[in-house]
Amino acid sequence: MRKKGNSPSVIVGYGHAGRDLHHRALRDITGGRSLVIAVDPRPAEVIGGEWVPDIRGAVAELWAAGYRVADAVFHVAVPPNAHRDCMEQLLRVGAQRFILEKPIANTIEDAAHLVDLAEATGTVVLPMSVWPSSRVTEAAEELVASGAIGEPVSYHMEQSKPRFRRSLQTQGHGSAFEVELPHQLLLALHLAGSVAEVTESRGWDLPLPFGRLDRMGGAEVELLHTSGVRTTLYTDLASPVRRRRLHIHGSEGTLVADYPVSGDDDFGQVRIAGRPVRTVVQDAPLTRFIEHAYEHFRGERPAPRSDLALHLESMELLDTARTAAFAASGATVPQEAA
Repeated sequence: MRKKGNSPSVIVGYGHAGRDLHHRALRDITGGRSLVIAVDPRPAEVIGGEWVPDIRGAVAELWAAGYRVADAVFHVAVPPNAHRDCMEQLLRVGAQRFILEKPIANTIEDAAHLVDLAEATGTVVLPMSVWPSSRVTEAAEELVASGAIGEPVSYHMEQSKPRFRRSLQTQGHGSAFEVELPHQLLLALHLAGSVAEVTESRGWDLPLPFGRLDRMGGAEVELLHTSGVRTTLYTDLASPVRRRRLHIHGSEGTLVADYPVSGDDDFGQVRIAGRPVRTVVQDAPLTRFIEHAYEHFRGERPAPRSDLALHLESMELLDTARTAAFAASGATVPQEAA
């Protein structure tokens, strides 16, 4: 028998993303008043929820609590190279509603398979799309729609931060193209539409006191959209400061949007360059995305700004840009992040 009220949540993969991002957002949204089941082969302490070692255990817990598998929202937070197998296994047990951690897959081929799988089964798969769900993005779009800067001509997006220690300690990324650019590409596609061509791409090494780290210093990509608008994406992983900034250059002015740079201070702001007035907004885009996803699953609102096909297009563009950058430098193209 189906229960009424909040949908139960099953978080498959209870590492950093599952525990510190998805579950934390759920606690903020529901105040801990909904059933949360964490699936992970490693025993875990689940605040206000239950741990099970596998999907079979999650199904048993749902039935014991009076829910069908189809009632639950499944958060797929396992490593990207396991997304395809995990989704197929969940579909076999009757899961129908998914929030999929990014990147949606480890390869373009697997991402395309997930798109086909969702279409063939009619399931709702919402991949995490953080910046399109941001209040800063929403405020910027409202200003543009008001005509405050005329017609948009070009976009410039920057996500920079000092990333020396983490780049040395982890090998999850083959180049700077995999760190911040995926987020920027999704936002570019959301704001400016489909891309006709990657017009320029370059990457560089990370400088260190004792040498350099190949391909991890930063990256820059220029895009020509089918609308004729141009976008520049830029990330500097040797930057002395953190910056998440969007410029929208219009025919009558420039809009500047600054996103929160960390979880320590969740406020962003939007302004028109040259004017003293700025709009400050509280912004927790990941939590907002998940909240909107659950409201959509309950039939209370349209789907949040998230689309599997858009994520696939972003991956294809990133692969094109990365290949062009390293071909121009004569360097070997690194493998996609595991």
